[in-house]
Amino acid sequence: MSDGGAQKQCIYLLNELARREDIELHLLYFFPGVHDPLLNRENINIKRISVWSNYDPMNILRLRRELQQVRPHILLSWLHACDTYSFFLRRSMPSLRWVMTERNSFYVRDLRFWLRRHLGRYSDAIVSNSPQGDEYWRTADARGRRFVIPNIVQGSEVLAPEGSNTVLHVGRLEPQKNVEVLIRAFCTLAKRREDLSFMLVGDGSLRPTLESMVCQEGLSSRIVFAGFRRDVARYIAASRALVTISHHEGLPNVLLEGVSAKVPIIASAIPEHVEVLGSRYGYYVQDRNSPEECANVIELAFQDFGAADQLEFALSKLSSMTPDKVAQEYVNVFRSIADDVL
Repeated sequence: MSDGGAQKQCIYLLNELARREDIELHLLYFFPGVHDPLLNRENINIKRISVWSNYDPMNILRLRRELQQVRPHILLSWLHACDTYSFFLRRSMPSLRWVMTERNSFYVRDLRFWLRRHLGRYSDAIVSNSPQGDEYWRTADARGRRFVIPNIVQGSEVLAPEGSNTVLHVGRLEPQKNVEVLIRAFCTLAKRREDLSFMLVGDGSLRPTLESMVCQEGLSSRIVFAGFRRDVARYIAASRALVTISHHEGLPNVLLEGVSAKVPIIASAIPEHVEVLGSRYGYYVQDRNSPEECANVIELAFQDFGAADQLEFALSKLSSMTPDKVAQEYVNVFRSIADDVL
């Protein structure tokens, strides 16, 4: 339950599934985290398994003991370590059906990701949250059925204040999010436009490096690092523009939350962003490795008081991402692969 969009989406789905009378829901997890308070614990049988690492092979036996007591029809795995364990659990329990989820679309070369890709091919079904994620498993020659189900978008009831001049980034401060280029763009624009302020909500391994870059430019009072925040919706709604220039995503939660709040978005022109915002959206950063281009697009959006009007395509897509609709799609997947064991 640590910081991350995938963890938050897991909780959103659990909360909605727990509302249904046709599902008996059990949650097995290893570590608590910052998103724990979001979980509605009513109608969920919850068991924390004590482990020292996400990557201890003995976790397979620990999980198997729990599954033998519960005897579930469906095992839904979330995140990489448990996806790998689920291959062995599925093999040891013939009546079990395994549904794996894909929350991304690209992985660096790493033994853990290679092993997951190899073993995940044998799941009974793979649910991706984006067409790009589905393509990742098509090219891996996945044996089971494949589905694409979008993320859940929780509607924001926060109203944006008038006259905000804050340019905002929300997300983990990690290489995938392209935050070093983002900081250079913020520094460039801060020197050019004294009427703008900048904020980064989120934490990560690159934070010390980014703070040092800002300090060296003498802009620490203009570019603020707010750290992890639970009330992200309030920060998004209070901003004039939201910037996300990631190298790759699954279905980006922050972008969806920005669309829901009708805040203009400056985004890298990666397929995952275009899938949500549409091919005609006007504020893409085509060269996401160029701080100057990023700064220019931010300034262009800031000067256009009608920039939010370009979110019409994305807003239409959000209508299919309500908690009840997404949960029903998952239930349909469960039923489609479990008919022979129910």
